Amino acid sequence: MLWKRQRVPFAVFYELTPRCTFDCRMCYIHLTPEQMGERKELSTEDWLRIVDRSFREGMLYCVLTGGECMLHPGFWQIYERILAGGAVLSVNTNGYALTDADIARFAENPPASIRITLYGASEEVYEKLTGRRAFGRVVENIQKLQAAGVTPKLTATLCRWNLQDFPEMLRLAQRLGLRMKYSFDLSVPNADTGRCFEDYAPTPEEIVEAELAGWKAVGMKPYQNEPITELPARLPDDPNSVRLTCEAGRGSYTIHWDGRFSSCLNVPTKIHIQDYTYEEAWAAVYEQIEHFPIPAECQTCRLRPVCAPCYLLRKDQKDPFHCDPYRCRVTHLRYNAGLLTLKANKKDETEKEEYDPEEMMHDG
Repeated sequence: MLWKRQRVPFAVFYELTPRCTFDCRMCYIHLTPEQMGERKELSTEDWLRIVDRSFREGMLYCVLTGGECMLHPGFWQIYERILAGGAVLSVNTNGYALTDADIARFAENPPASIRITLYGASEEVYEKLTGRRAFGRVVENIQKLQAAGVTPKLTATLCRWNLQDFPEMLRLAQRLGLRMKYSFDLSVPNADTGRCFEDYAPTPEEIVEAELAGWKAVGMKPYQNEPITELPARLPDDPNSVRLTCEAGRGSYTIHWDGRFSSCLNVPTKIHIQDYTYEEAWAAVYEQIEHFPIPAECQTCRLRPVCAPCYLLRKDQKDPFHCDPYRCRVTHLRYNAGLLTLKANKKDETEKEEYDPEEMMHDG
């Protein structure tokens, strides 16, 4: 892509807040006010200046995310400034905070997409996972958006606490007439959240069992793959394999709620927009991703195209030159069960969306 080669920052993620109406047990970012401590969210005026600068630098795509991005007091000012500038805008929300006034406003001036995350298919599972009996309200808001002429996109991240609801979540999407993208690619939580990956990650075997049940519930049949009998052998460290291949730091960047500037949502950073000029920050994140280790085993693995979408998820956090055995086993078992395929005719959940910057970020 020309933009990527010339390092034009055309896709931008704005993480407006770490606050949320939910307290999801697997969330990698959500912070309480106590956990935020002395750190402050960027003000509305800060964000408007950032939006204007992003446009001057070449922004064409933008994602508003969080936490729950609609909790930021300047959400609508930021939203309208981005749309007025002509960017293709996506909004990530859990759907719970939407009011009738919000829905009318989205209908009057719609974004390219509103992405609503489902956390279950019952009040009980929602309460267990998010801390709120929010299921009915979320579904009602989805239907109100549809009635207003705004078609949301549904996503689901499956973890230990909602895996049993997966078949009914797929049926719900069918009843709503919406496609649901789902993922088992759980992020390692930020240290200040106090959460632990092992607490919410299901076993690879549990993932396969739940996914097969979900496919059966909606009439999807597994692929007929030739089983792969062994995982990739551990290779020697390869210090030269340190370059990400996605858009991060080349065509896209993230600005976090407190002003940190990073190549993507999942790359830790100490670069702060108050301490760097824009040019310095952009150069610094480029250096960051140019020296980011890629797992040695991924380079020759047959299943690399269908593994976790990003090298940041595939690598072992404790051994950065190597792949995470958990992710490897998940992919291996899913492929052998026919839940993934290397063929061109992939199922809906793996199709790419037009003008979807979150899809454009993934490594190959």
